[in-house]
Amino acid sequence: MMPTLLVLLKYPAAGRVKTRLAQSIGADRAAALYHDWIGRVFELVQPLRGQVRVVAYFDGAPRSAFQSWETLADEWWSQSVGDLSDRLEAGFSRAFSENGPVLAIGTDCLEIEGALIQAAFAQLEGHDVVFGPTFDGGYYLVGTREYQPNCFRGVSWSSPDTLSSHRAACDCNRWSVALLPKLRDIDTWEDWQAHCRNRDRCDD
Repeated sequence: MMPTLLVLLKYPAAGRVKTRLAQSIGADRAAALYHDWIGRVFELVQPLRGQVRVVAYFDGAPRSAFQSWETLADEWWSQSVGDLSDRLEAGFSRAFSENGPVLAIGTDCLEIEGALIQAAFAQLEGHDVVFGPTFDGGYYLVGTREYQPNCFRGVSWSSPDTLSSHRAACDCNRWSVALLPKLRDIDTWEDWQAHCRNRDRCDD
């Protein structure tokens, strides 16, 4: 049974993506950077294909608008309506109806590597849930070994308490939790500059 990796992405339309970053550099430039990040994240997970089903879980435009990345995923699924909890719930439910276990990542952490994804799946052999924490209190990766209805309910999204609130929900359900190394996701200009300093380069 092949595991599934959901890659959440939005169509990079100016004014609709990376709004916090856009406050510093403008909507057009923020969208252009995010356009580049989509390709980078998909490139980082390409070595997993054949061992992991890579699903592009998209939003913000029809599938035809994502044609430039078409070959970088095994399947393309449109995100459901609702908030992030609803959309993650729907994505995990669909993935588990066909395969398992399941991981989800976004397209704003450029430090993800195939080996880290493999390590996350390995953690799910002995834990119910795995998280990849970020420095701002959120997470760049979440996964479950089995389908857990309402796993994403009660999470404080886009806040310093995102991970802690989700871990508290896991504790209430007595789900065992594994943590991956902490990485940086990019929501603000300061995050982007920190990423560039760590990589000794900054692509504008």
